Amino acid sequence: MNRDFNLYVFSDDANFCSALALECNSYGFELTFFEIRDLQNNFKNNNKVFSVVIIDLDDRELDSMLNMGGKIKIKTDFPVFGITSKISKELQSKSKDYGFDLIFTKRMLLKSLKKVVVHILEV
Repeated sequence: MNRDFNLYVFSDDANFCSALALECNSYGFELTFFEIRDLQNNFKNNNKVFSVVIIDLDDRELDSMLNMGGKIKIKTDFPVFGITSKISKELQSKSKDYGFDLIFTKRMLLKSLKKVVVHILEV
């Protein structure tokens, strides 16, 4: 890959975050965890680093998380992904309405992280 890759992650799931950190480390991807209070300062556009935002939709009130993803999408134009323990058609539809690009199960994202990143960088 020609560009560095960064994942901005909002999640309170310690097991998922630990597993994601290990995966990112093994591929050399940067990983930035953020809190809601960091939204104003955290997202920096950098031509040498391609970034995506990952929001855990299991963490808190769903509409609040979806709304946060929509605001981030507008502010940064980064791809915004939702992660969840279990995907439903209702969740997929609702997340699309808020501007999310894709929804993954946590397990699916961890197993196919490198393929996802390669695909994103090719687009």
